[in-house]
Amino acid sequence: MSRARVLAYARFQLGDYLLHRASIPLVLVLIAAGLPLYAALRSQPGSFASPEGAAMAHTLFTKAVALFLPVGAFLGGTGVISGDRQQGTYRFLFSRPVDVLAYYAQAYAIHGLAFVALFGLLTALFSALTVPQPVWGAMAAAALTFVLVGGLGFLCGVVTRFDGAVLAVIYLFSSGIQQMVEVLGAAPLPQLLKQIARFLPPVGRLDQLREQLYAHAAVDWMSCAHVLAYGLGSFALGLVLLRKLPLVR
Repeated sequence: MSRARVLAYARFQLGDYLLHRASIPLVLVLIAAGLPLYAALRSQPGSFASPEGAAMAHTLFTKAVALFLPVGAFLGGTGVISGDRQQGTYRFLFSRPVDVLAYYAQAYAIHGLAFVALFGLLTALFSALTVPQPVWGAMAAAALTFVLVGGLGFLCGVVTRFDGAVLAVIYLFSSGIQQMVEVLGAAPLPQLLKQIARFLPPVGRLDQLREQLYAHAAVDWMSCAHVLAYGLGSFALGLVLLRKLPLVR
């Protein structure tokens, strides 16, 4: 197998991501953040110059612009392998001697890099229109989000064609259990529930890290390592299973 042959697919993988996956969260951000921003700039052009305006801009960024992260990471990490199975495009893709592992690992990397770059551009654009936001912190938050959500999505796509539904259930269940443990931490909780929360994807820690990065606050590096290890471990396990399991089943 030639490395150049795998790289030849890169522009198609990037185009697929930008056209079919990134477009949906971008439209959502345009509606959720663009419309309120347009209204504020039109009615009071200098409204973001005051401390209250700066606080309002930060709130709009974290609540509306940052909506791109969970939706974008979900769409970027799911449907890659399962979509090729359902549509039968794997017959065309691998009719030539192209390594399956290298092809899908490259798709994961391209989706992740494009995802981080797009969120950096969104943050820079929002900063230019309002007040400066932490562009590098936003890109770091995007990278952490994609590593965890995209890694889990990749693993789900290897083992099932219903990867989107499975990932959504895992994410929501993990978030609910971890929030319950955090809120009721002082209360007597069943030990089993606490153990389950420990082994679930660290979506609660990811939310905290994003808030820290948006606010220029000190980052909890233990939480950061936990998120990265879980996401990269899921991706690595997906690669192992992709080599061992038949692609078509």
